[in-house]
Amino acid sequence: MAPIGLIESSLRHGQQTLLLSRVRTRHLLSLIEKLDGCGYAGLDVFGGATFEVSLANLGEDPFERLRAIRASTKTPLVGLIRGQSLVGYRPLPDDAVDRFVALTAECGLDVFRCFDPLNDSRNLAHVAEAVLAAGKHPEGTLVYTESPAHSVESFLALGVELTALGYRSLCVFDPAGLLGAGSARALVEGLGKRTKLPVSFHCATITGQASFAYLAAAEAGAQNLDVCLSPLAGGASLPSTEGVYAALSGTDLQPRLDERRVLAAADALDELMPLYQAIADPSGWQYDSSTLRTQLAPSVLEHLRRECETQGAQGKLPAVLEEIPRVRAEMGYPPLITPIAQVVVTQAVANVASGQRYLTVAQEVKDYFLGLFGQPPGAVDPEIQKLVIGEEEPITVRPAEVLEPALEGARRTLGRQGWPEASDAQLLSFLLFPEATAALLRGEARVERLEDEPEPAPPPPAPAALVDGGDLSEPVGDAAAIPLLALPSPPPPPAAPEPTRAPAASAREFSVEVDGEVFEVRVTATDGGGLGGGATAAPGGSAPVPAGDGVKAPMQGLIARIPVKVGDLVTVGQTVVVLEAMKMQNDIPSERAGAVAAVLVTVGQVVSRGDVLVQVT
Repeated sequence: MAPIGLIESSLRHGQQTLLLSRVRTRHLLSLIEKLDGCGYAGLDVFGGATFEVSLANLGEDPFERLRAIRASTKTPLVGLIRGQSLVGYRPLPDDAVDRFVALTAECGLDVFRCFDPLNDSRNLAHVAEAVLAAGKHPEGTLVYTESPAHSVESFLALGVELTALGYRSLCVFDPAGLLGAGSARALVEGLGKRTKLPVSFHCATITGQASFAYLAAAEAGAQNLDVCLSPLAGGASLPSTEGVYAALSGTDLQPRLDERRVLAAADALDELMPLYQAIADPSGWQYDSSTLRTQLAPSVLEHLRRECETQGAQGKLPAVLEEIPRVRAEMGYPPLITPIAQVVVTQAVANVASGQRYLTVAQEVKDYFLGLFGQPPGAVDPEIQKLVIGEEEPITVRPAEVLEPALEGARRTLGRQGWPEASDAQLLSFLLFPEATAALLRGEARVERLEDEPEPAPPPPAPAALVDGGDLSEPVGDAAAIPLLALPSPPPPPAAPEPTRAPAASAREFSVEVDGEVFEVRVTATDGGGLGGGATAAPGGSAPVPAGDGVKAPMQGLIARIPVKVGDLVTVGQTVVVLEAMKMQNDIPSERAGAVAAVLVTVGQVVSRGDVLVQVT
């Protein structure tokens, strides 16, 4: 047995799980100054949720952050990539993957640790090619989970597939801490024998098994173990760097680290922790053996709590926890990792909240059953699939093959909004997270402040195209693959409208390009389309409609689409409104057959749970 390598993950994974990815670049750089030269096999510094949070909450360019880190250390830099989805939530076209990987490599990333949320190797093929073309190291990652569709043998077969795709090392990735000593040993030994590739090992400590799994993996031949400095270790995070080093000291596996420098870095991180006290949740550091049953990582549990609150199911948590494994089985036992875990949880909550299974179905659930995320590990329930997608046929090819190239469309969109010279970093950020990127470009980002940070300077004036009339809701490339901004909400109704006066209309005009042809579009909203509270007047000045009846919003959200109009005949279960909530689009069906008497909301309007959306008589 040779000395084992340690990959320091407090700079990405540790702060992501325990501090909501909020650690500022200046603090990361101060830590890297101390970590450089410690003898680590790598520093985990890029990807996962940190990319989105940098844009949306910190007002930082994640690519520039990576450049700054690269300039501060010679240690190999590791990044976590969601395969074809990169650092987002949906598979993206190949042209976006190519440019993202090339730019990230230029910024200094050395090891691209690539996983697919479904363990579908097809979604990992093109990104491996892109990483190799950039002259960097692709590491194929197996997301560990337990179900009737998974076994040690199935994971070993996946490892062989990833090796054939050109991955130069493998990683056993267990964010829920499900691996015990026996399964850890079997996986590491088996992957080493079958693939002859180096194997890294990552296992959360939340269930209390990680210490045993780490020792078993190390003795079985793992080349690297992921660890975190002690202030950001434990609980939902990873075993501590200091603890693993101490445990292996005096053995053939003892890591070649400069212990004094590591302890100095841990002390420096500990001094920074009070600045993040308001963000840190003490429960994140605790053990939770229930994860062995639910397989839900703490980040997914937080999503579950928010969904229950949004859909009015706060008192139904036990029923939801029973529903989640049922939905998961019907969806072919996907690993419960972002973003698929959120898709499963949202559907389970909707089933319980409505009292009727699959009455409300998020667009992401439909896309899942259509194969647009990839191939599930097990067979989906055919009856549920038909209930969700009707007569539509699921795709059988790699999801990216049905997506149109996206980069040029995104560049044209940004150009029309006043940013014709947008950099590739801005372009890719916009493709992945358009709302957060647009806010940054306009100087409107709501940057969070720490106690030691001064008030931000007033932002420079934005280009006129972004100040008024700019529409960032138009699709770029494949509309289903990219989250969109909604149209501006109409003004709220007057304080005391006259009952005999027809509602005044507010209008916005937009230029929309479709296949190279520009159309002038006028969007009109009546005074009844204010924020929340439920509209009570039918469009066009018709007689008021009682707000206590009709199709109601099951949760707070934003009206993304209204596929019906007054006079349309609808059937039971037909979608009448598409409501966007928690980054998912939810089809709201009619519970009765009849004619649409009134549409009481407009696209872009924010509604509250219980608001009446459409009247059907």
